[in-house]
Amino acid sequence: MYYNELADRVGLKQAQQFWDHVSQDPGNPDPIASTCFLRGRSGRPKGPGWSRTIHYEVSSSARIDYQYHDAYTTEPDSDPHPVVAILTINYSSH
Repeated sequence: MYYNELADRVGLKQAQQFWDHVSQDPGNPDPIASTCFLRGRSGRPKGPGWSRTIHYEVSSSARIDYQYHDAYTTEPDSDPHPVVAILTINYSSH
């Protein structure tokens, strides 16, 4: 649902670029798009093991803030797996 809206607003190419980035290498800078860690309260990790908030500029009119966890589990004995949490999607200009 959100992916389709993102693609409608910024174009399929930029939406796919964001998806490829967060699904493959969310902790490193994107080689094409602008990314940075947010400062202050909005940049704090949502819990143990989570990254600081990353601000990803999809286009001049769309930004996404997310955090990632390399080994998230839902229960103590469950298998760890990488997770990306999308915190905000903003379609307004700066």
